[in-house]
Amino acid sequence: MKLVSSKRILIHLLFTLQITVLQAQTNSEEYKSEVITIDGLQTQYLDFGGEGLSVILIHSEGWDAFTYKDFGPLLTKNNRVLAITRPGYGNSDIKAYDVKSQGDHLIKFVDALKIERAVFIGNSSVSAELTYLAENFPQRVAGIVYLNGLAVPWLEEHYKDPFKSFEMFLRASPSSNPQTNFIDVSEARRTYRPSHYKSNSVKINVPALAIVNKYGLQGSEKGHGALVFVGSPFMEEVRNEIPPSPTKEFLNKIADDPVFRSELINNIQDSVARIYFQKLANDTVMQRKVYEYHTQSTYPAMLEAQEKLKNAFGKNLRLVRIDVDQIVGYEYRDAPELVIEPIKKFLKQINSE
Repeated sequence: MKLVSSKRILIHLLFTLQITVLQAQTNSEEYKSEVITIDGLQTQYLDFGGEGLSVILIHSEGWDAFTYKDFGPLLTKNNRVLAITRPGYGNSDIKAYDVKSQGDHLIKFVDALKIERAVFIGNSSVSAELTYLAENFPQRVAGIVYLNGLAVPWLEEHYKDPFKSFEMFLRASPSSNPQTNFIDVSEARRTYRPSHYKSNSVKINVPALAIVNKYGLQGSEKGHGALVFVGSPFMEEVRNEIPPSPTKEFLNKIADDPVFRSELINNIQDSVARIYFQKLANDTVMQRKVYEYHTQSTYPAMLEAQEKLKNAFGKNLRLVRIDVDQIVGYEYRDAPELVIEPIKKFLKQINSE
C-alpha cells in the first residue's frame, strides 16, 4: 500500500481528523476544473470526461474535489465522472452544513448538469449524505458506494459523551480553508438521523456497495480518535493490529515520545481543545473514562447502527472484503488497486441492469 506523509498517516488512523492539503487548482489532461452557479452559490467541480452512466465523487470534511484527481480518471472508460466540491469547502461558496442541505445541493448539482440518474461515491462523514440521497431520492440514485464500509456518522452517542471527547476532537481539526469551522459543521449535522435508523420497517431500494475489511467490518470501530491522538495505552491494541510500517512507527512515536506528542498537541489552534488534550494526555484516569464510554456506549451503538443499515438495504447491499485489518476510506487515493476493480464491477452491473 502506497504510504502518505506522516501527518496524513495520523489523520487516516484518527478517522475523522483530516488535514487539508491545498492542491493546484488548474486544468490537466485528465480533468477540467469548472465552476457552476447553483441557487446563487458558486460550486466548483472536476470533470474527468467519459461517457455513460454518471458517477459523482463526493469528498468528506476537510477536503475538496481535488482529493479525487487521481482516482476519477480510473473510472472514465464506461462512465461520465465528476467530483464536486461541496458548499462551504475549498472554492465553493458557503451554504448550510446540515446533511439535508448538503444532500439537496447534490441533487441540484446533477439537475444543473442535466443528469437524470447517477452513482454517488464517498467516504467518512459524507456517508450521511449518501444515505440521505438513497432514502429520499431513489429515482435519481442509480447506486451508492460507501468507500469506508458501513459508516454511521449520525450516532447520538457521539454527542452524549459526558467527557466531550468527540466534540474536542472536532475542535482540534485543522482546515486549509479558514472559512470552514468544524464546530459549525458538527452543530449543523448533529441532528440528522436517517429514516431507517428510526424505523426498522424502512427499506432502501437502491443498489449499494460497501468496501469492508477482511472481517466484514470497518476495523476501526474500537478506535477512538482522541485517545489515539494522545498516544493512550488504551489504544495499544489498535496500534498493534497495524502491520509493521511507517504508519505504525509514527503512531508508536506519539505514544512513546512525550516531546513529539506535546508538539502535536501544542499546535492545536483551538485553545479550548488544546487545553483539553494537554490534560487528557497526562491524565490516565480521564483516558480510562473516555475509553470506557466508547467501548460501553459508542462501540455497541455503532455495530447496532451498521446492522440497521444492512437491514434497510437488504439484498441491495453488496459487501466487498479486501485483505486489510482496517478500512480508512482513503484507499481510493493511497492504494486504489485495493478498491478499483470491485467498484468497476459494481458500475458495470448497474449499467447492464
